[in-house]
Amino acid sequence: MGTLNLLKGSWEGKVGETVGSKWKNKNTIRTYTKPSNPDTAAQQTVRGVFKDMTQFVALFSDQMKYLNSLDTRGQSVRNAIIQLNKSQISAGTFTKSTLQVNRGGLPNVTGFSLGTLAIGNSLTATFTAPAATNISDDAVIVVAVIDQENLIAAVSSAALSAETITVSVPCTASATLDVYYWVIDYRGSSRVGSRSGYVTGTVPSA
Repeated sequence: MGTLNLLKGSWEGKVGETVGSKWKNKNTIRTYTKPSNPDTAAQQTVRGVFKDMTQFVALFSDQMKYLNSLDTRGQSVRNAIIQLNKSQISAGTFTKSTLQVNRGGLPNVTGFSLGTLAIGNSLTATFTAPAATNISDDAVIVVAVIDQENLIAAVSSAALSAETITVSVPCTASATLDVYYWVIDYRGSSRVGSRSGYVTGTVPSA
């Protein structure tokens, strides 16, 4: 309910189709606008995608804290990844195969291939290192392995020149693994990297 002050010629709150309020210590009047519905179907979809992406990225983002080339100034690695993939959120579709978990101008590895998956405690992958003059001998490959159903994730790195990497992660029977890989190199105390790539695999049931 609005309050009318006849002496000052002003009011506060809603009076009829107008709203009175203070702005910079001055009395102002504006036309009342009915608030929009904050819970439309489209907004529910966006919130759902944001929730799904956040829960997935939270499984591994802390482990890649020093193995990324994202802009994390003033934010966590998880938030930087979510910001990098804001187009998925606005589109209302979370797709793990196109999720980017790292960015940069370096070339990524090619021919990335998971070894024969088996129930156990590790996963091995092979790849071909890029032949680029802007990559130093200190460069590494980083691999993130995620078993979302069982809430298991591991991030490991290895020398890029080795063209193989083993990630210590419990491989649960029948689990579907989401695997991201990217290159990280160093320029003094700074990190540079490549866009991440993605493959998936399923562990046999026995």
